[in-house]
Order: sequence, then structure tokens, then C-alpha cells
Amino acid sequence: MVSFLAIYFIPESGAKVSVELDCGDSATTLRSCYDSADQIDKCKVSSLSDSSGNSTATCEMSCGMTSPKMWQTVCEHWHIPKYCYSDARHIDYTAFINNVHANDSCVYMASNKVILDGFSYVPSCRVGSGYVDINEPCSLDCDNQNLANLIGSNEANMTCLDKMLNFRVCNNNTQDLANITGDSYSKCQASCELAPHAPWRLMEICEGWGADAAQTCRPGTPEPLPASLAFTGTVTLNTFMAEHKCVYVHLKQIQLEDGSIHYPYCGSKAAYQIGDELFHSTCDITCNNEMVNELFKSASESHADDSTQYSMQFWLFFLLMIISWVGQAVVVTFADAICFNLLGTKISLYGKQRLWGSVGFGLFSLLTGVLIDAFSSGAVKNYTVAFVLMFVFLCGDVLVSCYIKVESTRMSVNMMADIGSLLTSLPTVVFLLWTVAVGLCTGLIWQFLFWHIEDIAGLSCDGAAYVKTLQGLASAIQTFGGEIPFMFVSGHVIQKFGHTNTMSLVLFGFGVRFLLYSVVTDPWWILPIEMFQGITFGMFYPTMTSYATVVSPPGSETTVQGLVGAVFEGVGSSLGSFIGGRLYAAYGGWNTFLYFGIGALVACAVHALAQLALGRRAHLDADRGYTSVIKYGQENDTVHILEEINDAS
Repeated sequence: MVSFLAIYFIPESGAKVSVELDCGDSATTLRSCYDSADQIDKCKVSSLSDSSGNSTATCEMSCGMTSPKMWQTVCEHWHIPKYCYSDARHIDYTAFINNVHANDSCVYMASNKVILDGFSYVPSCRVGSGYVDINEPCSLDCDNQNLANLIGSNEANMTCLDKMLNFRVCNNNTQDLANITGDSYSKCQASCELAPHAPWRLMEICEGWGADAAQTCRPGTPEPLPASLAFTGTVTLNTFMAEHKCVYVHLKQIQLEDGSIHYPYCGSKAAYQIGDELFHSTCDITCNNEMVNELFKSASESHADDSTQYSMQFWLFFLLMIISWVGQAVVVTFADAICFNLLGTKISLYGKQRLWGSVGFGLFSLLTGVLIDAFSSGAVKNYTVAFVLMFVFLCGDVLVSCYIKVESTRMSVNMMADIGSLLTSLPTVVFLLWTVAVGLCTGLIWQFLFWHIEDIAGLSCDGAAYVKTLQGLASAIQTFGGEIPFMFVSGHVIQKFGHTNTMSLVLFGFGVRFLLYSVVTDPWWILPIEMFQGITFGMFYPTMTSYATVVSPPGSETTVQGLVGAVFEGVGSSLGSFIGGRLYAAYGGWNTFLYFGIGALVACAVHALAQLALGRRAHLDADRGYTSVIKYGQENDTVHILEEINDAS
């Protein structure tokens, strides 16, 4: 019980989900690429893209900033000047004056072209609507003598007028003003001072001019550069789209840790820039929308290799599952032995006792599945309710077990000799091989049936919403429609047809069941197929345990039950899980069940031929060390077994 509960407290995988930053349609986008386009969940993408226009998701992001190109992106496109240009104190460039006019004793010299660091730009600017005029002082050296005389030792101020760069000079000399007004063409060397601790001024200049390529506009953040930039991003859900093997979504805005909000636009790059020169920084991301998280997480996992799967969480889960299954095997072995001890010679009633375990399994599988769906959002399920229910009922099991008193009146004189003589019997070997074959099939169902149901449900876009409820219904039908009725009549069936024929019937049932799984494409058609659970488990388990009990030398019943349980779960089920896992990974669920179905039918035929070859003879002689002689394969072999046990006692 402790090991099962400890599984709940295994920490989540430390694997981080990451996306890349990209630029599309003048907006920063998040890009997450899969290993192949077939792995993209088109249903999730379609569901998100159909969201209302104002639907958003908030994502906590941390982007790697070790690349200067990423800092350039932040400075030039994201309007976050505090990270850029902090060491810039001035800017030098050549301005071409094309018009001069006077207003209120001041002259405004308009420029239509500037050259900065060897690149030519149109000196556009922004003012109003939240933008503030730069208004920085500049010294001008113009080749037009009238302009030079007007400016003299005065400084001209950069300003924005009619969305173009202007230099404003205020001078009371009206004659100088009259000499230069009108169209006047001149080239001036400008050296402008920039106020310290106001990096937004240089940013406004660079963005207004589109001067991304100029060295002056490159990031100038003092060393050391921060390794990452953390912020809260808001994505617009209806902008989700899938293209090739990647999914994209627009990053609407970002909020820094200081509370400031910025809009991460990325304008068209200049013609002289290489297309992928900016962006493509990798960011760790966690969003408050489960569907968005699932898309990004699936993309990251699609690139994972085998080495990354064996994490600390995997080995913790592996260890706890081993301990749990060891404990469960011991409990099942002792429970079956105790049950047969209490039944005495009424072995055929075992099925009627065992069916109550199926009643509990069916009821609470359905209840747990419904509750998990109710407490979960999207395809990522919350299993807390399952662990809570398990803890409550395991405590009840422990309490009831403390009050069960069983006395064994039979003891084996030589346990090793009795078990050894049993294992040398050829029919017993055939029985153990049959147990392994059934274990192979059962292991596949235990580990991969629900996985297969999820794959089938994934064929439709609404499958994730009801898949756990469907799995709960499947478990309920397995028990109430299959196990319980067949366990109730198992004693009569075994008496009527014998252990041998029942064993062959179980393998045949597995073959048909698996073949049906291999062709179903509607998840709800799984439910009627689960009726086969009556044959493949409701008949199998009483057949296996009752046969193990009746062939056990007196006093060795628990040991033989443990041996058979080890062969069934330790060998058969384990191999079925391993082989099924390899096939499932390589060929998918449909083909895996097809291959196992064919194998089960072949095993059924081989088992029937083996029993025919044995000639329906008794498989244990009276001189094997104990008195029970099994007339294996007779139609009423159980009756003979019980009669001989009664005679021997």
C-alpha cells in the first residue's frame, strides 16, 4: 500500500517545454516544431484557432539572451529600451536639409535623408499618441554658408514635425532668417547629445529611421549581459496555426517583472538584412491553458531520444512499481490459497467467491474514470481522486484481513520432492506453458488496452473529453458483462467441458478479441468487445487456480499457487508487456493487437494438438509422492479430482 501511494508523490518530470521566437506578419510569434507533421494534433490546433477573437492565454516565459541578435530583437522591435543602448551618449550622422521655414523667431530645417554609419535612411519620426518628442541638442556643421551663419555657435534641437526629422534653431536675427527661408539644400554634419539614463531616445531614432543595420543602433548593454529575459507573455488563441511540421501563435504583449507592458512587434527587415538574422531564441514556457501546454509539450517530446526518457522520475516509478507488484503477487497468492482452504472440497465454488472482486473492480473503475474526467481539463488528467479512493479501500482491506483466521490441517512431508515430482509431469508442463501464453495476452491488455482506447479516441477531436469515462465503462463491462457471469458459472463449465477444453477456449477467446481490436476505429465499439473478458479472464482465472489447487500435493497449495502466479504474471504478463511495448512503439496499436490475435489463435491450435497427443491420459501417477491422481482432459475431470481428494482424506 505504501509503495502504491508513494507513486503519487513522484515529482513531475524536470523536462522543460520550450518554443522558439519568430517573426511573421509584423508580429512576434511563438514557434514549436515537431519531429514530423503527422505528430501535430490538428484537433487541438483547430479548436484553438476557432476561439473567440478576445480569447487569450497567459504564459510564463524565460528566453535565452546569450545571442546578441536576440538583444537586437528586444531593443529594435520589442520597445524595451532599458536593456539596450545604456552606454550611448551621442549619435553622429549626416543630414540632408531640403526645406527651411521660420515660425515664432525659430527656424525649422527639415531633413529628407540621413546617412548613419554608411547606410542611407529616411529620417521618419513619431510624436503624439503616447510618443514623446526626442528634443535633443545637436551641433551642426553645414556646407550652406547662410545656414552656418544662422546657427553660429547655437545648438539646434532635434524635433519631429510632420513625422519627419527637423532641426530647430531659435535666433533673433531677422535678416539671417530672411536669407534662408524657403527651399534650401544643404548637407550638415550632425553630432547630437543623448541624455543619460534615457535609452528610449536612441531607440526612437533607430526605429523611426529603420536603422537596424547601423552600428550605432546595435545593442550596447553593458557587460555582463543577462543570460535570460523573464516575462509574462499573452498569446491570442485564434492565431494558432499549423504549417509544415510547426505550430505558430502570435505573441500579443509581454509584461516584464517591473510591471511594464510592451508590444513585441517586429517590423519588416531592411533589404540588406538576412532573413533569419533576428529572433529564433529559445524560451522555456508554461501557459495557463492546458491545450496550449499540450501542443508545446508534445512538440518538445517528439524530439526526445531514448536516453532522455530514463529520468529520475522513471526509475522512481520503476522501483515503486516493482515493490507494489511484489506485494500484490504475495497478496493474490495467499488470498487464493486461503479461499480454497476455506472452501475445502467445494472447489467449484471458487468462481462465485472471486466474482465479488470483479464487482468492486467494475464499480470503482467506472466511478474513478468519471471523477478523473470531471476533475481534469483537456487531455492532461488529474489522478488525485484515484489515489484517494485507493488509499481508503486499501485501509479497509488491511482491517478486514486482520480478522480472517485460517487453519491449515495439511502439511507436506517433503515440499521440494513433491513440487519436483509435479514439475516432471508432461501435462503439468503443458499447463504451465498455457499459463505463459495466457499471461502474454493478459499483459498486453493490462498495459496497452487503455492506451489503444486513447489512440482510437484521438481519431476524433472530442475524444479527450470523454476518454477516461469510456475507459471506466470498458472496465465496468469487463466485470459486470464478462467476469461476474462467467465466474458464477465457471465451476459448472469446467465440470462439463473439463480443464483442457476450457484452456483452449480461453486462447481462442483472446484471438478473436484481439482481432476485433485491430479493426475498430470508433472507440465506443470497444465496449461490446469487452464482453470477451468473461472468457479470457472470467473463465481463465478459476481454471488456472482450481487446477493448481487440485494438483498440489497436500500442504503445498500456497507454494503451488505462488508458482503458478509467478509463471502467469512474472513470466507471461511481463513478456507480454515487454513484447507488446516494442511492437506498439514500432507498429502502433492496431497492428500490435493483430499480431497478438494471430499468435493467440496459433497457440490455441498448438494447445489442442498437444492435448490430443497426450492421449487424454492421466498426467500424474500415484507413485509420484502423493495420492492425488488427475484424470486430466476428461470431460468431468474436476469431479474425478474431488472424488480422489475425498478418498485420500
